[in-house]
Amino acid sequence: MAFQCRNMTPHVILFICIFLWDVQISLGQELNSIEHNHTMRITLHHQKPAWEQQMNSPLYKYGITAYNLHGKGGNRTNDSVVLYRFLDTEFYGKIVIGHPGQPMNVAFDTTWIYTWVMSSECNVHDPNATGCLGHNLYNHRKSSEYKPYNKKFNSGTLTGDYGFENISIAHSNVANFTFIEMKTVPDSFIFNKADGIMGLGLKANEYEPFFYTLVRQGKIKDQVFSIYINRNRQSYRQKGGELQLGFYDKKHIKVDYINGKKIMDEILYLPAGGTSYWQFKMDKVVMVFNPKKTEEYCQKGCNAIIDSSSSIITGPTKAINQINANIEAREIVLQNEKRFVVDCDTVNGLPKMEFHFQNKVFTFSGPKYIIKVSNKTVVLCMSAFQYGESTEKDETWTLGATFLAEVYTIYDVARKRIGLVRVA
Repeated sequence: MAFQCRNMTPHVILFICIFLWDVQISLGQELNSIEHNHTMRITLHHQKPAWEQQMNSPLYKYGITAYNLHGKGGNRTNDSVVLYRFLDTEFYGKIVIGHPGQPMNVAFDTTWIYTWVMSSECNVHDPNATGCLGHNLYNHRKSSEYKPYNKKFNSGTLTGDYGFENISIAHSNVANFTFIEMKTVPDSFIFNKADGIMGLGLKANEYEPFFYTLVRQGKIKDQVFSIYINRNRQSYRQKGGELQLGFYDKKHIKVDYINGKKIMDEILYLPAGGTSYWQFKMDKVVMVFNPKKTEEYCQKGCNAIIDSSSSIITGPTKAINQINANIEAREIVLQNEKRFVVDCDTVNGLPKMEFHFQNKVFTFSGPKYIIKVSNKTVVLCMSAFQYGESTEKDETWTLGATFLAEVYTIYDVARKRIGLVRVA
């Protein structure tokens, strides 16, 4: 398809050509958009996401985008970010930082408040910074919006400099956001797709997490976000889920049909917080061998933390050892970490695991808590139950993407509570 603009004034030519170019791009990209309650969700299948279309536009350098041409940008009060899946162990999304924009992959982490990206000043030849190898690296010298902060960040293995920058995510953007340009990154990040982390934890100090900035700058109306994870191994090339900003979507909630009636699963809200973590109370964890034989952990109640940047479930060493012994898992070392693996032929017959929260029980069959990782002819079936930092005394469990794939989670920032419901 081609368009010609002739015998018109320069201003009319510019307007019509821009309009027709935008329509042509919109038609050519097979974009499926759903608009309801002032919310637009974009689902992408085998084509460039919206941010990449915008960045590749010849008009982008002039500040002209499809959204401000249509005049919809100022009306948006919610947003939705596509999550991509890598090896069933990592879920990440895309952001654009600076102007002109530099695309980065980030993990959305509910156990962090800080947002950071790997720096072009990260020296991969430094033994302490090899984690930057093979990643997209942010260069603040190429951005006209970058401002230095003159403050250092140091968490031991991660070190860098604070700065101010513009960040775009899906259809939303924030200006003058405080982030960290990380210059020392440990080697464990070599195996990750993510080039950094966007913290979704609760505000705990003077640092303002990204979601809070979205709300303060009027880009998101309601102080709630939700996370949907898709671990369907038959749809590897499709999206791995959604991070929904400013709302939760009922289509992700399990529906049962009882006596011909459609009954939607009820959301259980639990108080969360006390720290920057989304931490709440869990009543117990139960392994069910059969209706007459069970084994309980966290018997007197314990703390649970949602960790959206991890795929595993961690707990006290004694409990983790017992669970893996019961499923006849053997210990191996993978990427310098101890992991448990099982015979893939036994997965369907493994005992069920139950997580109890007040009046709700979430049940996981063997295939739901086994992470299958394949590389050409090698297939590993890894137990999601792995060692963490919890001690027998505090007995804290962290629940990663394995848990989130079966439980749709809603994060009510304003009320400091978390919603748990069976996923559709």
